[in-house]
Amino acid sequence: MIQQPPATCLTNDWLTNHFPSLSTKARTKKPQPRRNCSMSKTEQIQIHSLTGCRPTPLAHYLKALGILRLVSEQADPSARGWWKNDVFHLATTLRRHELETFFNNKYAPTPMTAAWLPRSGYSKGSNHKKTRQFLEPLIESTCSRFESFRMVASLMEDISHTDGFSIDDPASLRNMACILKARANGPRAFQEWCDTSIVFATEKQSYPAILGTGGSEGSGSYMANFYVALNATIIEKLEGVENSLWQHTSPSLNSPLSLYLNRSNFNAGHFDSQIKQQCPWTYILAVEGTLLFKANATRRLSPELSSPVSGTNASMAAPFAVGNSCVGYGSSSQRDSKTKQSGSLAGGRGEQWFPIWNQPATLDELKAFFAKGRMTVGRERAKYATDAARAISRAGIEKGVEAFERYGYLQRNGDNHIAVPLGRFAVRSPKNQNLLDEAAPWIDRLRRITTDKNAPTSLLRAFRKCEDAIFRCVRNPIGNSFLHLLIAMAEAEDQLISSPKFAAEKNAWPIPWLTGPWMEEIEQSEQSHEFRLARSLARQTTPYSKGTQQTPIREHWVPLSGSYFAKGESGLTNGPQQCATGMDLSRATIEVMKRRLLMMHNSQLANVPLVLDREADACSLADIKAFVERRVDQKKILSTARALMALQFRSTHDKNSGSQPESNSLAGLATYGLCRLAFSNRPIFVPQQDDVDVKVSPTVFVRLANGDSPRAADLAIRLLSNAGLRPKVQLAVTSPTVSKRIAASMIFGLSRSSMTRIAMELTAPQMDPSTEQEMKESYFDPV
Repeated sequence: MIQQPPATCLTNDWLTNHFPSLSTKARTKKPQPRRNCSMSKTEQIQIHSLTGCRPTPLAHYLKALGILRLVSEQADPSARGWWKNDVFHLATTLRRHELETFFNNKYAPTPMTAAWLPRSGYSKGSNHKKTRQFLEPLIESTCSRFESFRMVASLMEDISHTDGFSIDDPASLRNMACILKARANGPRAFQEWCDTSIVFATEKQSYPAILGTGGSEGSGSYMANFYVALNATIIEKLEGVENSLWQHTSPSLNSPLSLYLNRSNFNAGHFDSQIKQQCPWTYILAVEGTLLFKANATRRLSPELSSPVSGTNASMAAPFAVGNSCVGYGSSSQRDSKTKQSGSLAGGRGEQWFPIWNQPATLDELKAFFAKGRMTVGRERAKYATDAARAISRAGIEKGVEAFERYGYLQRNGDNHIAVPLGRFAVRSPKNQNLLDEAAPWIDRLRRITTDKNAPTSLLRAFRKCEDAIFRCVRNPIGNSFLHLLIAMAEAEDQLISSPKFAAEKNAWPIPWLTGPWMEEIEQSEQSHEFRLARSLARQTTPYSKGTQQTPIREHWVPLSGSYFAKGESGLTNGPQQCATGMDLSRATIEVMKRRLLMMHNSQLANVPLVLDREADACSLADIKAFVERRVDQKKILSTARALMALQFRSTHDKNSGSQPESNSLAGLATYGLCRLAFSNRPIFVPQQDDVDVKVSPTVFVRLANGDSPRAADLAIRLLSNAGLRPKVQLAVTSPTVSKRIAASMIFGLSRSSMTRIAMELTAPQMDPSTEQEMKESYFDPV
């Protein structure tokens, strides 16, 4: 006998007093009184810790729901259930031995049928003789517990004599009209089973994924195993319910008790041979628990989600059911989004998220909750797991749910679909969800594009990274997670650009300009050299001028035409502006700077047309030094910069917020400093003088890019001297490799204070002694 501590005894009003947020009355229609189910106000409520009911595997979760449903409908309508420490708790007036006695001696099973009625055992002419063999003892029994089975069997006989249906003709019983008639005239529990296993939306049958193809899985049948278990437990009394209630049995992954496992073990013969080794009560209660997941076709189905294989459309009709997103779990792979029979990337049987609630709830409350089991983001219904991840925080908090157990109906062991646990998703308060709402439409459009059979594999990988990044943002909504999402989106955008014909045919869009507080959120967790350099690169555009259109630096990587891709007859069109596509960071920045110098020459501008959106976006001289000395990850800089390029620019520049004074010396940056002063994109501020406007010569940059630093520095010195800045350095020499890195670093934006600091340290502008001392205290290291 299994040892179990006695249940806690409480008064009838305990639940209301202990959980004031919940009323003792159901939120839905008041339950009708049942015979022998009345409860006196003086009766004590027993709190049972059902250690045999856990959130995983799926069979044990469903078993908990089955226990609550059966106890509420047949013994105690006031019973409540909830989860605590991964164990299901049941509050009822039934004591421990009374609960066991109820299931062993009084429980009346629910009559069930498969969508293919012959597999239910009601057709004598069916080749499913095993199923019929195990159903007959239940029908022929005189036990009152099987009265509903006898009613359904009699109903099938009546149907066989009307409307041209034949109980001995399997093909005739597959007709939807036959199933609808049986459902309409059958007992209430039978109707609930039909609504759970079949979606009555069209003339063609479709099925929610939780019960396979309407109560069958491959060549096997849930019905056969259910009948076997009932024979073993009620007719033959081989085992009582005690083990299933109080002991956390752990069936093997091949056990039929876990549902959606090895198809061969669904066969009644296999189950019959293992009945004494397994726990048949777990299977019975798990199947009974599925009736809470009644499908609702009229409110949840969407034409774009339809699938010919068991109908992803039908799967979406079930509570908390969404399409596959093969991300967010360790064993994820692209093949999990495919259906082997069709090869379609939009197929599969989807996912279902099962709520873990910590507040006592009655059966009627749970039915109402599951009936409204739609997950929505704003006004849109959640269609995929990424949408569900964003939706459950709001719905979960509202309904008192603390977590969701995520299951995917994935193909394993050949063509079999298995309910694979994909991890628990804890409910969190929504934070920065507006950022995800802004990115989601573009990712949804990308999903539709990747479902095409001709979609490049690289694009599929990039899309999966986007979905994985959404999960990361919801689980851990901090700046680094949102930067990771932007990087994944930029990578997908690059993959679209690298497939110009495919992108144009599918009417792909570039990432829209994002207007939310992305930068503010990211800056809270990113302080690396790479991030500041990337930000100073990405946040540059042409100087703002009223009535003129700015040209952001993003256009050198992405062929833009307004808010869309630029297109030609053969696909996306890369014009002369797209000079950096597909290059590494050093080559790309040099090519971009050459293009900007050409723009300066053609527009007859005095300075390089490349300015920061905000002074606060500038990098520091320490960051420049780290770049020149190769102490940074250039790939990370480029990927981060590409991500930040999608953030919307402001219409005016913030000239008052500059970077803080720096404490690093300019040792080793003489060549950079001289060339940077001679390559300024605006006049240089010098105290007690008019701003110094140095004439920009493209020759300085060209010489640096060619590795000729001595001649580049010599020309820069002459240009600075002509502008009134007397360089303290008359000769600057570096290796050709360093010279090219200095040329690449010219594109990173510096603040006005950094430019002033370079001018004060490398040149000798005229100023009075007091001003010079003040500048030293502001811009240089303390002695």
